[in-house]
Amino acid sequence: MKLGFFSLGVALALVALGCDDPDSACVAECPEGGSNAGGSAGDGGAAEGGSNAGGTSQGGGGEGGSTANWSTLMTAEWGLAPGQELTSDVHTIVADRDIFVGGIRPIDPQGTHHTVLALGNLNTGNILYASGVGTNELLFPEGVGFKIPQGETVVLQLHLFNPTGESISGLSGIEIVEIPEAELVHEADLYLPGPLDLSIAPNQQTVESNTCTVGVEQTYFAIFPHMHQLGTHFKATVTVDGVDTVIHDDAYSFDHQAFLPIDPITLSPGDSITTECTWNNTTASTVGWGESSTTEMCFSIVYRYPKQNDAGFCP
Repeated sequence: MKLGFFSLGVALALVALGCDDPDSACVAECPEGGSNAGGSAGDGGAAEGGSNAGGTSQGGGGEGGSTANWSTLMTAEWGLAPGQELTSDVHTIVADRDIFVGGIRPIDPQGTHHTVLALGNLNTGNILYASGVGTNELLFPEGVGFKIPQGETVVLQLHLFNPTGESISGLSGIEIVEIPEAELVHEADLYLPGPLDLSIAPNQQTVESNTCTVGVEQTYFAIFPHMHQLGTHFKATVTVDGVDTVIHDDAYSFDHQAFLPIDPITLSPGDSITTECTWNNTTASTVGWGESSTTEMCFSIVYRYPKQNDAGFCP
């Protein structure tokens, strides 16, 4: 079984993140050029060379918009040569205060294939958020959110891809809506049901599905269907007490990967979620599971509460 989500297969190599990496922020008090999570809202964003959580956002990521008070959590600059791909460009900051999050969205200019936000490291159970190409903002239901504790290392992982014939550069990152601690009743996390081994035959359509049975009560309130460039259709079905409820069933576009709010649905032990993906492999090669845009995935990435003490994948 693969243990990775996006580029999480390399997570074990990322244990020693420190100040000697010029592209990473320090995990203690930072010298000039480092990053510091936890600046007061309205500070105006990042100083040169670093990011400042809580600075006023000057723009936004993803589609759509709202009247919510968005602020910058962290950002990273990057540049890519023609045809270059970086599957795991990692940056870190440290929270200097408790941060309570009630909404989240990516800053994702052209070249940003996906964005992952995690606490501590990139082990799957630590992931707070993930986005793909064109992902919209997500405001959590009232009383739901997540906490970034003071002193915790916050990890930003970017998968960057330049399919063009010219060099490109950008500033990618994460913006959040902060909420008062008293408003956080249910702490949420991500769950990634779906197959971890794929074999998509060449020159034909392929459909694969996977069913995950839950062991504890949990409530789903948003779904992020995720495949790569060969994906054409995505379906997710929740089975509660033997009754099926389709929470998503639609054509899939790699260029429009949205977090979709759903009516909250509660699963009890023994209930399940089934993920079904359809691909049209127009290439002459079998395509497998992988991190690159030229490989494939099939995940019903769902936000759920309460936060679970598990790995985030099917048991």
